[in-house]
Amino acid sequence: MLNQADAPHDSGRPGISELFERLGADGRDWAEAELALARAELGELKSQAMRAAVFASIAFAATFCAMVALTQAGIAVLTPLLGSEALAALIVGIVLVLLVIASAFSLMRCFSWRTESIFFRWFGGPSSHGGGA
Repeated sequence: MLNQADAPHDSGRPGISELFERLGADGRDWAEAELALARAELGELKSQAMRAAVFASIAFAATFCAMVALTQAGIAVLTPLLGSEALAALIVGIVLVLLVIASAFSLMRCFSWRTESIFFRWFGGPSSHGGGA
């Protein structure tokens, strides 16, 4: 007597071994697609980081030159009004520190990116569209 599993497939449905082969092939295809997506995201992250680095270095050089000139001009303008060169330098210094803080927050926004692949969601936390790992 034949077991149910050993019976021929007259109904036209695939056998269990064929289903496992399909499952294995689908799993491999999914893993390859996921890896390709992770590579694309990594490439995009790399280009964003390169752009941010270039813009940051140009901005740093230009800002440094401008800040030296503006600091001297600000101190020269405030000294007669305040009567003290030290007080004028302190006020200009505080304004410059506030400007540096605002610039740092703006620079941090350059590094925001959206994760799509499961690989980056595992390492990067939840996706920006609400899905978790």
